[in-house]
Amino acid sequence: MNFLRIFVLFMVFNTSIFPELKQHSIIVDARAEKLIKNILERLCTASGRLSVPKIYFIVDKNINAFATDEAKIFIHTGLIIQFKTVDQLIAVLAHELGHITGGHIHRMSSEMRGATAASIIGTLLGGAAALAGAGIEGLIAGTMLGQGAAMGTFASFSRTHEKEADAAGFRMMQAAGFSTQGFIDTFELFKKMNMMGEPPYLKTHPSDQERIDTVKNFREQSPDTGSIPEEMTREFEIIQAIFKANLQKASEVERFYYGKDTPAAKIAKVIILSRKGQYNEAFVKLENMITDSPNNPYLHEMYGQFLLESGNAQKAVDHLKKAVNLASEALSIRLLYAQALFTSSSDNAQEALNQLNRITRDDPDNIMAWMLKVGAYRKLNQNSSADLAHAEALMRTGNISLAKQRAKRAQKSENPKVKEQATMLLEDSRLSTDAQE
Repeated sequence: MNFLRIFVLFMVFNTSIFPELKQHSIIVDARAEKLIKNILERLCTASGRLSVPKIYFIVDKNINAFATDEAKIFIHTGLIIQFKTVDQLIAVLAHELGHITGGHIHRMSSEMRGATAASIIGTLLGGAAALAGAGIEGLIAGTMLGQGAAMGTFASFSRTHEKEADAAGFRMMQAAGFSTQGFIDTFELFKKMNMMGEPPYLKTHPSDQERIDTVKNFREQSPDTGSIPEEMTREFEIIQAIFKANLQKASEVERFYYGKDTPAAKIAKVIILSRKGQYNEAFVKLENMITDSPNNPYLHEMYGQFLLESGNAQKAVDHLKKAVNLASEALSIRLLYAQALFTSSSDNAQEALNQLNRITRDDPDNIMAWMLKVGAYRKLNQNSSADLAHAEALMRTGNISLAKQRAKRAQKSENPKVKEQATMLLEDSRLSTDAQE
């Protein structure tokens, strides 16, 4: 498996290929992102918030989630795996939104505010950038924070802020028409974990029992009239199966889903086959699932991913193109499609670049897309554009010095458009502030 295909690891759940990079990697999954976006949209509408926070998944077995001051939420995969219901996930998302809407992060010390999403991502993506062909420069891009900060330990709010976030989250859930039982279930889980000697969710939170009593009191004063949609419950079960099948031991997953024939179990079993390298069996099962649900973009995405992993990038292109057409808003699927195009043939480099341009237009902070653009431009012998794309990626990981170097090199381009864009980038406040040098 060459390095370019291994880069898929950081775009989709293929962590079995390079297991030493599992822990603390940033990963994406279009299906999980869609569910959480739907939840957040309802919560944001209920709270009067216009923008929906962006979500990042961090491979970590612990139950945790934290927000940054740019309204970005980081979720540990352990939270998805260990929660029993989607109700609990909704409660945690509402709590984190409570911190954001309450302005708690801005009220923290300047050192804490400095732990921005860009610096966290820079830490977690250092290895990923190197696999994309950035070499040591990519590793340098990932040196902004220690892993402790990246894992959310910086998000130590005061007890008052935690109580405010719980209350705000409770109100959001009720206003959005959700049941608030998830709050109680979550705090009961934390209480059980703490009794077993495991570390608490966050050391500065009020006691779990205090939080349980508070929410029960809220519910007495304002009884629930909402519920959790069945579709969200079903999607959560499937997403949980995807996380388990990719991040837990295959034998554990097989035991858990043994004898089960639910949609979640079917997905888990297919992923386990792929992890074992039994792609032919996985393809047969996936083809049957696609026959039953021909317009399910995530099944085509998975089929394309497996083809890419097994060395058939050209066939992967066809399935991933279908997935993109069925879910055009799913940028992570489009990113995988671009990766397949990039890997399959140099003749596809321009189309890969077209897809990547769409991604960076809609999500300018997508560092992985910027890094792939570097490779695509190199294949097209557009080296000044590659330098410019590299500068964009480096800026977003907080590597200001190297970003300036690349932008200045791009500024010497004979292409007037590239030269103009490089000049504009150097004038960006994130690069032009002397204090950042």
